[in-house]
Amino acid sequence: MTRTRLPTRRPNTTTEVAFGAFTFTVTVGFDLTGRPREVFADGAKIGTDIGHIVSDACVVLSLALQHGCPPELLPKSMGRVPYPERGEGFCGPASALGMIAEVVAEADTLRGRY
Repeated sequence: MTRTRLPTRRPNTTTEVAFGAFTFTVTVGFDLTGRPREVFADGAKIGTDIGHIVSDACVVLSLALQHGCPPELLPKSMGRVPYPERGEGFCGPASALGMIAEVVAEADTLRGRY
């Protein structure tokens, strides 16, 4: 599979999400057809381990998207844990990375609104 090159200027959307003690600002960038092709997250203290991990994970998620990985597969492929406070049987992301992947998948379902 070859990587899809993105135009220099492209549409994007920015959302805030919380996971544990962290609040992240997540930006999803789209190609000209409206498909998510990149993701950036900010919010962890600069220079911390979590900041580096989230930044690196966004690069990997972006590469997967640019090589054709369907956005909805990203969160489904990551760990999930029960969230009993949200109802019986409800499961959510096991990590901040899974939460970021959910933002990307959600952005794909809203395609055309940006």
